[in-house]
Amino acid sequence: MKRGRFGRRQVWALAIVASLVFVVAYAVYAATLSQSGKAPANLGALKASASNSALVGKAVPAFSLPELSNNGTQAQGTVGTAQFAGKPLVVNFFASWCTPCQSETPMVARAAQSYSGRVSFLGVDENDTAGKALKFIAAKGVHYPVVSDQGSLQGKFLLLGLPTTVFVNAKGVVAAVVQGQLTRSQLYHWLGVIART
Repeated sequence: MKRGRFGRRQVWALAIVASLVFVVAYAVYAATLSQSGKAPANLGALKASASNSALVGKAVPAFSLPELSNNGTQAQGTVGTAQFAGKPLVVNFFASWCTPCQSETPMVARAAQSYSGRVSFLGVDENDTAGKALKFIAAKGVHYPVVSDQGSLQGKFLLLGLPTTVFVNAKGVVAAVVQGQLTRSQLYHWLGVIART
């Protein structure tokens, strides 16, 4: 009897250890892909939705990051949320390796031109190399400021994946967070909301 009970305990212990090893191995794998500029498919292919993010109704998280590009050319210095105080703001998180971002970014760039002077735009390039990001920005017609982030904002903005777009009103309060690729109707709806407030 004792031998049988010990055997079952041993089997359970091995099963638990094997499960923990799998979880840790996957976490290391995902982190490695993120650092290399790639990500598991689900991180770049979120179904777009105006989420019930905990950010909605709160002040946009403050940050200041190295500027990568401005007006379509490589830039130096830093850009942060404080520079947009008192103006409606769209913060668009993207990366050159993100497939949905490749479709979404030209639409966001056109909207930025249409709303110039009424709504500010800020791009946040996530976990990317500067060279690839700059080529992407030039190819997609991005002329608003873009900063480079290596994951420091993921927690602050509760990012679930890319692309993610945060709409902030002139009072600095988050009006909406869209996780996943924006539709044209979503983009212009929320632009209209923050431009009016």
